[in-house]
Amino acid sequence: MNLDTAMREAAKSADKAAQRAMLKYANGLVTDEDDLTGVLIGNLDATFDKSIAGLQWSSSILRHRKGSAAEESRIGADMVIHVSLSTPIQKYSKAVLIQAKRHEPNFKMSTKDHNDLVQQCGKMLGVTPASFVFDYTKNDMRVASASKIQGSSNRDLYRACNWTSYRFFWELFRSPIGDPNLTSAKVSDLPVPNILKLTVTGDVNED
Repeated sequence: MNLDTAMREAAKSADKAAQRAMLKYANGLVTDEDDLTGVLIGNLDATFDKSIAGLQWSSSILRHRKGSAAEESRIGADMVIHVSLSTPIQKYSKAVLIQAKRHEPNFKMSTKDHNDLVQQCGKMLGVTPASFVFDYTKNDMRVASASKIQGSSNRDLYRACNWTSYRFFWELFRSPIGDPNLTSAKVSDLPVPNILKLTVTGDVNED
């Protein structure tokens, strides 16, 4: 199997993990953003603790120290996803910052909530351009770059988040997005409450 196909399969698996987390939200089994983020991280952790499409994935969740809420306020992110890949044809180690919100389609955020999110995006972008917003809904999870959200006056967050969760993970795994300056060592020092680290190794070809 080639690397492109393997990354697509991994993105499909991540998308299914996000769908499972949103289903718990839809069924009323989890409500708060922080708790839903924990459920998402847990589903991704379970998904990537195995072989997918011939590549061996492993994951670890790093919980941060007390006082992380204040640190989250300082840099705007409540999650880091770090991915490292080592195959004969491609190697990388990179991460993205995430701020997650709950906002259903066809409803506008309050002006205050929108302004707060814009400020959080600005703080994340001050750390890295590889910053994103997740919108949790009862149907699915949508994604947008923090730079797009920061520059938009659209208070319908669902419409502003134009990527599916599959698209986000596909772009992350195949490498167009992510900051290589955020190495695994630096990620462990980032002051955010949830860090998911994914490691993948294997033997794939480029064709």
